Amino acid sequence: MLTLQKWSTLEDSIFTAETLEALLRNDIPAIRISQFATVEECHKLAEVAELVGFDFYENVEPPIGRIGITQFEFGNSSKLGYFDAVHQADFRRQQIVSLSFDPLERLAMLLRQHTASKVGIAQENEQLGEYFAGLIRHINVALLHLDFAQLDAPDWEIGHCVAQLAWNLYLKVPKHGGECVVYNRQWCVNDQQYKLPGSYSYDTNLVKNSQAKYITPVLGDLVLFNSRNFHQVLPGEGERITMSSFIGKMPKGNLVFWS
Repeated sequence: MLTLQKWSTLEDSIFTAETLEALLRNDIPAIRISQFATVEECHKLAEVAELVGFDFYENVEPPIGRIGITQFEFGNSSKLGYFDAVHQADFRRQQIVSLSFDPLERLAMLLRQHTASKVGIAQENEQLGEYFAGLIRHINVALLHLDFAQLDAPDWEIGHCVAQLAWNLYLKVPKHGGECVVYNRQWCVNDQQYKLPGSYSYDTNLVKNSQAKYITPVLGDLVLFNSRNFHQVLPGEGERITMSSFIGKMPKGNLVFWS
């Protein structure tokens, strides 16, 4: 059996069933799947995405562009708004991947091969249907934050998840910088006092004494980390384009995707 050193930041963990469970428990900082996609696949997907064009979040500084929708931007009360927008978001995503390749489906297949869990797209209920998954983002800087559905969406089906991961596939990377920094500090209710007014971000004093993993963006690599941990994206020289979504572990052990 593989012996895991808790939160070693020196080397990247490789993807196995055991490291996936360790990541869900926050025993390790991240998993890197090297060469998940070829250089040619990344170039094609990024090229098509840029032709389609990015929308930018309102009132978010520094600006973040995206193709697709997120549950977070609809808040905890606007389920109908989110699910009304899913069809169009899925249509645009399918247009892009049909001209390149589908990272979401490739990752789902990998999860099915290495775990005994059921793997699929998160679903709210029979009336509202499936969530959107597979956000494409143009993001050069992201401030300190976390993503955890128990906080962001407690009244949604995804709010029942017992653990939550995020994955990023690097489609275009900066010449320098652009690291994702993940801190060995998971959100708890008392951390809300550090939330900055009018922003999605938190005061960096919250993590000043925390162990940190610096994840270097490498073209074609896919990285998973525990999104309940506070994290940020450092400035980079050049464009940084990713495809991403969340993976939630639900109470019965099934794994579900959403954005």
